[in-house]
Amino acid sequence: MIQLASVFAKPLLGKLGVSDEARERFVALQKAVTGETGTAWIPLSRPSATLDFSTHRQMASDIHNTGEIGPEKEPVTWKEFVWTSDQTIKDCVLHKISWRFYENGLICLEVCGSKDAVGLDGSDLIGHRLELRDDTGFLIGIWAAAFLIVKDTERRSFQTSTEDDHKLLKLHFGKLAEQQTGIAFRI
Repeated sequence: MIQLASVFAKPLLGKLGVSDEARERFVALQKAVTGETGTAWIPLSRPSATLDFSTHRQMASDIHNTGEIGPEKEPVTWKEFVWTSDQTIKDCVLHKISWRFYENGLICLEVCGSKDAVGLDGSDLIGHRLELRDDTGFLIGIWAAAFLIVKDTERRSFQTSTEDDHKLLKLHFGKLAEQQTGIAFRI
C-alpha cells in the first residue's frame, strides 16, 4: 500500500509546484526515516531514525475512544487517541489528529490540516509523532507519518494506515494509557 501511495505521490509533486529544494528536503528526510527515496511524504511507520524537525508542538490527547468491529464471533478491539485542539506551527495548523490502534496490528492515522496563503514556503511537510505508552508509563513504541500540504490550503484531511506486527504493542494492547503524548510537526 505504501508503494502504491508513493507511486501516486511522485507525479503529484511536479504538478503542485514544489521547489527543488523542498523536494530534496523531503527525499532526504524520507531516506533517513524509511531507508527509501523517491517519494515526497513519510508513510506511517515506527521511524528507524529520529525525525529532524525544529518546529513542533507537543500535546496530550484529549479524547480516548474504544470499540469493536467485525463479526460477532471474532470482533477486533480498537483504541483511538484524538487531539481536537488546533495546533499552530508557523503558517500551518493541524486541526485534528486521530490515531487508531487495532488489536490485530492495524494502525490508522488521520490528520486534518491547513496552510495559509501568506507564508513564504510554497509547501510543507506536516505530520504527527505518537509516543504510545501503557498505563504504567512504559514506552511501547513511537510511530510517525507526514503529508505534503501546499500554500493556501484550507482544512484538508490526510489519512494513512499500516499493519505492524510489533510484539510490545500486542503484549500491552489491553493496558494502553487513556491519554497519550503526541508531537505535531512541520518540516
